[in-house]
Amino acid sequence: MLPGRVASAIRRHQVFEPGERVLVAVSGGPDSLALLAALRELLPSFPLRLTVAHFDHGWRPDSAADARFVEELAQRWGYEFTGGRATSDVPRTEAAARDARYAYLRQAAAKSGCSAIALGHTRDDQVETLLLHLLRGSGARGLAGMRYRAGDLARPLLGIDRKQVEPFVASLGLLPRRDPSNDDPRYARNRLRQVVMPAIDAFSLSARRLLSQTAEILAEEDRLLEDQVDSLNSELLEDPTALTALPAAIQRRLLRRADPQMGFLETEAGRLHPPHRLPTESLPELRISACECDPLGFRARDQIGHLDADRVVMPLTVSRRHAGDRMRPLGMAQEKRLQDLLVDARVPRSLRDSLPIVRDGEEIVWIPSVSVAERKRVTTQTRHQLHLEIDPR
Repeated sequence: MLPGRVASAIRRHQVFEPGERVLVAVSGGPDSLALLAALRELLPSFPLRLTVAHFDHGWRPDSAADARFVEELAQRWGYEFTGGRATSDVPRTEAAARDARYAYLRQAAAKSGCSAIALGHTRDDQVETLLLHLLRGSGARGLAGMRYRAGDLARPLLGIDRKQVEPFVASLGLLPRRDPSNDDPRYARNRLRQVVMPAIDAFSLSARRLLSQTAEILAEEDRLLEDQVDSLNSELLEDPTALTALPAAIQRRLLRRADPQMGFLETEAGRLHPPHRLPTESLPELRISACECDPLGFRARDQIGHLDADRVVMPLTVSRRHAGDRMRPLGMAQEKRLQDLLVDARVPRSLRDSLPIVRDGEEIVWIPSVSVAERKRVTTQTRHQLHLEIDPR
């Protein structure tokens, strides 16, 4: 029976501690209903203190009925219930919906004193997650997929097939709520579920189980690598000799810890061509003065920089580029990777590591011959200007 398999997984993977307060996320769908029902059946032998939570994304006119269904079930089974709803400014995307849901669940867990949030992810969800990450070019961490317990997130059904969930829920006389958006091919996970998964099943009846096992193996190896990185000093990023002496897998993780937004190409650039640590005396001098220069003559790639003095957070310092550096250059709405910015400005590779980078207390504000920061540029409202020059000594 499904509850027995869930009990075995909880003990084997130490998903919960006896007596732990658990917030159970219930959408009203079959997976989350099976989760709540299984935990309910385990309570006599494995004591937990359960609170039921539901988050309404508000994407459908009848979504409020899902919330009422879950609340009534929680009351019937004798559990506290907490519900939330997405605000109108949350974009209707998978990522935004997920972020809003997790933010609410964590707030609800803190308010109710729960140290764990139980989620109804099944083995099928694990396989889909692994394949999505693979198609997006993820490394070992992404391919490791989800874990039975990761911080405050618990997934007791991770070893259960979705096809085993429906009969269990039906045996309890429960009629799950159905969300039509789960069939919408505009969402990547749905397309994968409708197109790729049937092809995998046709390839081998055991494919899903084997892929899930692969994710579990990678999760353990990922944990080992993380432990190794935890034992290292982050100052290794400032020492190119020490950094390049490490295994490539460790180098990549150190670089991505410095900037989680780094992509593969930027990570490889930082690994293969690490910025050299230069002594203070080798850095050029920055000359700063007040000025009333005519802004009409300013150009982003000038050898002289001009900033709005009232927007600059002092002090201004000069350094070399660091792995993971980003800048919002003049005229752009978002930050850009410094590596890409230097390529666009046609700065020769041989000069990129020696290029002076001027920073204030918040960001990179000027790179001579490349750009000034959009947020610190001189505008028609500027009252005080800073005139910057680099003295190479």
